[in-house]
Parts: sequence; C-alpha cells; structure tokens
Amino acid sequence: MKGCILLVAILLFGSQYLNAQTNCTHLFSVACYGSGDVVFSKVVPPPSFYRGTRGLAINVTYTGITAPAQTAFDYSKQIWESILNGTVPIKINVYFFPLGAGGTLGITFPNGRKNFSGALVNDVWYPTSLANQLAGVELNAGESDFDIFLNSSVNWYFGTDGNCPAGKYDFVSVALHEMGHGFGFVGLSKIDSLGVGSIGTLTLNDFAPAFTSFPWPELDTLPGIFDHFLMTSNGTLLSQGAFQNPSDTLATIFKSNQIYWSGINALQFNNNLEPKIYSPSTFALGSSMVHLNEATYPNGSINELMTPFSASHSSNHNPGPIALAILKDIGWNIDPNYNSIDELLIADSRFQIVPNPVISQLAVYNMQSSVKSISISDLTGRILLEKTVSDSENKINVSDFESGIYFIEMKSESENSVLKFVKQ
Repeated sequence: MKGCILLVAILLFGSQYLNAQTNCTHLFSVACYGSGDVVFSKVVPPPSFYRGTRGLAINVTYTGITAPAQTAFDYSKQIWESILNGTVPIKINVYFFPLGAGGTLGITFPNGRKNFSGALVNDVWYPTSLANQLAGVELNAGESDFDIFLNSSVNWYFGTDGNCPAGKYDFVSVALHEMGHGFGFVGLSKIDSLGVGSIGTLTLNDFAPAFTSFPWPELDTLPGIFDHFLMTSNGTLLSQGAFQNPSDTLATIFKSNQIYWSGINALQFNNNLEPKIYSPSTFALGSSMVHLNEATYPNGSINELMTPFSASHSSNHNPGPIALAILKDIGWNIDPNYNSIDELLIADSRFQIVPNPVISQLAVYNMQSSVKSISISDLTGRILLEKTVSDSENKINVSDFESGIYFIEMKSESENSVLKFVKQ
C-alpha cells in the first residue's frame, strides 16, 4: 500500500492489571500515513467473504464517525469476520476525528495479556483479540481489544468496490490494515535516542501525546508474540536470548534489512522461503520490524496489505496468504475455506494478459492506454523479469519459466495492476 506508513502496533500495558499471575493489559500503537503517491491498483476481497459465512463476531463502538465511514468500516470488519474463526467476540473502539498535520491516516492501540491459561508461549505478550480466543473466555471484561483512530481530515474514498479515485485514500484498505495490527501484527522493538536497540522497553512517553481507553504497564523486556517469530538471515531468533537486550547489537540487527519470519505456516505459504520483514537501514518506531517488506511485496501484490506503505488511488481488500499464515503461526484459527492463491482475484479489467494459462509467450494490453513496463515475480515475491514494452512489441517470452503460478505487474503512465497467470 504505497505511501501509507503504519507505525505499527507497539505494545503498551496497564499496571493496574499486574498481579501475582503476571497477567496484564497491554497495547500497541500503530499510525498510518499517506505519502501522496498516486498509483492505481486493486485487490478484491477473498472468496471466503463472498460465500457469506462468518467465523468471528467483531463488535464496534463508533465515536464521531460519519455514515459513509461507518458503512466502509463495517464492510472491512466483515472481511475479517469471513477469514478468522473465534468463539469470543472482538471489541473495537473506532474514533473518527482530525489527527493533525503530517499525513496521518490512522492509529491503532491493541490491548493485551501475557501468561494466561491457554497461552501457547509463556512470558510473551498477546493482543487480547487473540488471547481471548486461546483462553476461551474474555480476559479483559469492560475493555476494548483495540482502539483505532482514523483521521477525518483525510480525502477518503468510502466506497466498497475498490475503485478508489486518484487523489483519495481507500478507507476500507486502511481500516482492514489497522485491524490486522489489532489481531497481532504488532511488536515491541525500539531504538532509543542513544542508538540502543531493545525489545520490550517501550513506554507511554514513546508515543506521547497518544492516549488509549486502557492503561499501560512495565513490559519487563519481554517480547510480543510477533517478536517471538522474528529471526536474522542466519536463522537466529531475536527474542530467545542470543542477543543482549538492550544492546547496540540489537540496534544494528533492527536496521539490517535482513529480518525474516520463522513460523512454519508462513513458510509453507511462501514456497518454503521465510517471508521477509520490513527492517530498513533507518529505523522507524512502529513501522520497522512489524510489517512485511515493501520491496518484496509491492503495490498490487496479494501480499501487500500488511506492508508499511500505501498510495492514493489504490485499494487492497484482502489480507493476503502470508499475513494470514503469520496470524495462524501466532495462534489464530484461519477459515480453512480461505484459498487465496487458487481463487485469487486481483484484476483491473482495463489490463489484460493472453493467453492464460500460457506455454511460451504472453501478450499484455491496457484497454485505455499503453502498457509501458512490466515485471514478473513468483509466489515468494522474487522478481524474475523486468522490461519496458511498447504497442508494437508487447509480447513477453516466458518459455524458460518453470511450471507454476506467477504475478505480472503492468504499468502505464497513470496506473498499474497486478494479475496472476499460470505457466504450463
């Protein structure tokens, strides 16, 4: 989602909930920004949404929201309800008001617990949206599972068809992304003003003047469940004692551009390669270490929703297989009917590729303007071919590609789109 930096879900906790069981409330902070980039792309909801079944109840309390914004948010939550399964209803507070300058689109603060009955890993913070499902009971009675603040000053597109006009930001996409952080795309990494990296040392002051509907405790240098699965390129897990916490070493690792996800489900969804996590050379609190890598999963990709950037004129209404596999790794029950690759629908009808399936040669077309360039990537996001094309030469030779599923990104002067094709 190019241009929408999401200062990802960072844990905060409420000390009044600390007790002998070390059970405690926590939150995360996620801020989303728009860059002003104008790139057309469209990813439609998964087939599970259209089947009409819902495996999870999400209850929303709205404050200050307009009717069009509420309709769009309701649509977003129904997409998540069609994908996640759970027995304990999710409670979200959604606030709609101006968030000030800086291009902020939205901010999310998830609530949470650790060391509860049913936790898959001890001494790790879980968002309460997931902790409640694992425990089978509501652990945070009287509190929301996460608070979402959406900027009413943004030039939003509130439609649910995904056809976001140029100059507007797709409200459904941003709401879907923010809820993804509330469900567990969150982390506790930070680099302080002295350049020291840490996990689990965040304080409320790190997010001032932000506020939440629930309190904030000491994190005790413990990781979040998302952090628990992060590893370096050589397979060393960040949160399991291999690195001193806090340390200069952790700061270097956080800026290495070499952080990966170790969970088995995401590995299987990513063609047996560990999905890459966003960890650029300049650390950004709430953005680094809590998203999929932007360059690996670009605008229009089925796996792009949980990357750190979003553009105006684009929409993504599908969390994507890798993001959902990550949620499954941390403990979520994913609807088994979600079949994101075989039933993939991410087409803009103005673009066409023929034939599909293909044996040796593709032709690419845009029904309204000329395709200028194309790139082809495999299921892992690895780019295999990039080239410019023209009206007189729009053929692409794929005869040397192995049989399988590929994505082709086609760009014209004003827009782009990503389509799936099958190489026989």
